[in-house]
Amino acid sequence: MTDNDFRIEDRKEREAKRPNYPLRRVKFLLAVVGFVASVTLMLTWHGGSLAGALVVEGVYLATALWLTVKFAPKYDGKDDNHA
Repeated sequence: MTDNDFRIEDRKEREAKRPNYPLRRVKFLLAVVGFVASVTLMLTWHGGSLAGALVVEGVYLATALWLTVKFAPKYDGKDDNHA
């Protein structure tokens, strides 16, 4: 391969690894809406079926966990207390 072939392959690899930002925004929006809606339903639940309450709690737990994992600080293996 020539040097130009390597450049073409590198460009294709970089384009393939580009994050899909619109998809990320949609997933984040759905998680926030699901979280707020499930919290609202849990706090205002007046009765009804147990299955409905469990679904609402499941949505709450799933979205809360996803948002927590998404925004939790990343641990890079370095101790901040020691230089």
